[in-house]
Amino acid sequence: MKQSAVRARIRQLCCLGLPGELLMASLLPALRELVPSDSAAFFWVDSRGEMQNLYAERLLPADVMSLYFERYYEGREASFRKAFLERAAAPDGVVSMSADGELRRTDYYNEILKRLDAHHVLYGVVREQGAALGQLSLYRPLDAPAFTPRERADLASVMRYVAHGIAGDDARPKDPAASFTYEDSDDEAMLVTDRGGAIRHGSEKARRLLLLATTSEINPASLKAAVNERAATALRTLCSRLDAVGRDDDFQSRDALIGVRIQRQEPMILRFVQAMGRLPLSPQQREIALMIAQGKSNQEIAEGLGVSGNTVAYHIKQLFLKLDVHDRAGAVERITARRGSGNAAG
Repeated sequence: MKQSAVRARIRQLCCLGLPGELLMASLLPALRELVPSDSAAFFWVDSRGEMQNLYAERLLPADVMSLYFERYYEGREASFRKAFLERAAAPDGVVSMSADGELRRTDYYNEILKRLDAHHVLYGVVREQGAALGQLSLYRPLDAPAFTPRERADLASVMRYVAHGIAGDDARPKDPAASFTYEDSDDEAMLVTDRGGAIRHGSEKARRLLLLATTSEINPASLKAAVNERAATALRTLCSRLDAVGRDDDFQSRDALIGVRIQRQEPMILRFVQAMGRLPLSPQQREIALMIAQGKSNQEIAEGLGVSGNTVAYHIKQLFLKLDVHDRAGAVERITARRGSGNAAG
């Protein structure tokens, strides 16, 4: 896909008015499409350079994350605040690093970075009116090439969109849960526990989803508040409820195991933007399709795009022809149904 189309999708995502915590699950993959990388993370940071929260496509196990906050977060070897403030001082706020021989001999590299396959890292500091709000981190493993100056420029070219998505509080609904329709995402995994809720088997992805489901903010304070116990308590409660209604003889066995499926939900509008990004629509058609999905009238679309009502009507007609539909509901349904297919009528 052309980078111009990926940039347009990133801009659309960041203009939806969604809270950053909801936005990141869709924004990070789009950024990795713009700048190829294996995984990514976003860190919310306050004015002092202190981490307030993070969302990562790959998370350290909870015990290793606790180790990071206890040993390295404020340590001389890898102080988060010191490194963040140095990056924030860079002219464009986008810098990269590759682990050299000296770094690769440190405990920090072997206990933290290596476990994340973070040998090459591209950092982007998000600013709003000169104030740093957070940090994007894109990661590549040891056998991948280092990030190039062109890739640093590619990330810098969309940082203003990311800043708008993170800082656009005025555009956000006061109660997101009541303002968006949610759907099940493809982000799901399964844990296997015993009847007491103790995890017997669980992939890295399943443990990550469990942590995200039971921890509203991931930072030094929350990890010191026994994040493992919060997750364990949630599983014990779930298994206790199942035990109360279980009637099957196999379930009543002391050796019975329970499969716990965890699935992340996301606002429908995010899925819509992702699906639309893979269809051969013109920039005008993408903008109008998004506004249709948001329930805007022709007049509101015209005002939003700064064009006449006749121009909007023309583009809507062309959109309907391309999608082979006859009305707005059909257009939204057709785009969503074709998520990931990469094809459209016309």
